[in-house]
Amino acid sequence: MEVFRYFRIKQDDILSTKLLLTKRHLWRDIEEEQFSEAIEELIAIGYIAKVENPHGWRLLELGAECIRGLER
Repeated sequence: MEVFRYFRIKQDDILSTKLLLTKRHLWRDIEEEQFSEAIEELIAIGYIAKVENPHGWRLLELGAECIRGLER
């Protein structure tokens, strides 16, 4: 969820793969495989959904609630 906090994604907003890749240097300590596993886990628990156009992820209600909790 740190990735989504950094980009200030709100519920139903989309984090595009293109936007994420422009900031990839910020996560030098995270391997691509770890990132992919984390994304799959967030999808499985209902925090985000994969979208095709634009290619990326949509923040769902559960994910938005989680972010609001982290901001407090």
